[in-house]
Amino acid sequence: MVLSIDIRRVKRESYRIIRQDGLSDICAGLMLGIMALFFFDFRYAGALIVGCAMQTVLLPACRRGITYPRVGYVKFPGRSDGKSLLLWDIALPLIVVGLIICIGIWVRQLLPVCLGTFLAGLALPAARITRYTLDYIFVGLFFVSGVVGQLVISLGCDPAIAAAYQLWGLSGILVSVGAVELVCFLRKYPSPVVEVSNDTTN
Repeated sequence: MVLSIDIRRVKRESYRIIRQDGLSDICAGLMLGIMALFFFDFRYAGALIVGCAMQTVLLPACRRGITYPRVGYVKFPGRSDGKSLLLWDIALPLIVVGLIICIGIWVRQLLPVCLGTFLAGLALPAARITRYTLDYIFVGLFFVSGVVGQLVISLGCDPAIAAAYQLWGLSGILVSVGAVELVCFLRKYPSPVVEVSNDTTN
């Protein structure tokens, strides 16, 4: 008997379950909050690298300790080696942020819109993979944050400062929503019971 398995569906359901732990939202919020320091003061360039570490270091560590023991872990073919991690999760975001900064210096008034578009572009592929409603909401939220940032600029605020407040606002929302998701996830998937053997060897 041959069983037909829809690998795409299995992957989507697996990602959806893991996605519901809220940890990715918390780490993304922390990342944006830290990166906002750079826009607040360009001397804090190291904040960009530290922010990326929230996704590349903190998130996997948290999931190994919290998520995987509860729902399991399945490794699908794809980018998992160190070089891909370095390229897609660290180098590429830094390059894109650098381009946004260059555009912001050239057309400073568009900096919040550029940031909002960039963040929405990052969130959309994940939403299409998991089809998680909250991810689509975040895509819209990122776009709206750019519009709000433009309104703040129109009130006389410096574009870089407006971008920093934009990221801090998004950070607060992401961390708060992620915390609620995490609490719900822990209630739905309690910690597995560890069986203790009473057998003694003589």
